[in-house]
Amino acid sequence: MTDDGGPQPPKTFPLWGSLAIPAGLLWGTLLGVIAGMLLGNVVIGAAIGAGLGIGLGLTLFAAAIVIASADV
Repeated sequence: MTDDGGPQPPKTFPLWGSLAIPAGLLWGTLLGVIAGMLLGNVVIGAAIGAGLGIGLGLTLFAAAIVIASADV
């Protein structure tokens, strides 16, 4: 007799991957506003922070795609 190990659990996309881009945008903007208040220009700080946050969020999203597509 052979044992196939039972049914495989369904593959799902990680929750942290789904939340990476919006969370990066919000946290990046918040940290950019704080840095902008310290350095003198809130609007530029918020814009730079949002851009960096989206970039980090896209990186985490790409990592989630790789993990979700792996045949483990």
